[in-house]
Amino acid sequence: MAKGFGNAALVVAIIAIFVPFYGIHLSAIALILAALAALAGDRAFAVATPIIAAADAYFLTPSLWLAMKGTEQSGGSGGLLMVIIVFLAAPFVAIALNASGMIVLDLKTSA
Repeated sequence: MAKGFGNAALVVAIIAIFVPFYGIHLSAIALILAALAALAGDRAFAVATPIIAAADAYFLTPSLWLAMKGTEQSGGSGGLLMVIIVFLAAPFVAIALNASGMIVLDLKTSA
């Protein structure tokens, strides 16, 4: 089940690159799926997904640049940047929690 969540996260992150307006939301969904995969024990896809999502957010999403620049010019607190950082860090935190044994999702079904 962990590989399934990881594969889904990676596919959604790649699709988010090509979707113009809802790509940001798809990236957030992909990062949540990657965190679930990490909690279930996956490492490879849980690391690859935030890297792809970060590249998408930084290089390929000009609406995020405009939103952060507008917040900066209006004297805002930079909450959008903080939300992005939290979402990008969530899979890595989930990996750490799973590796330490604090949270382990056992999603195996008995047949």
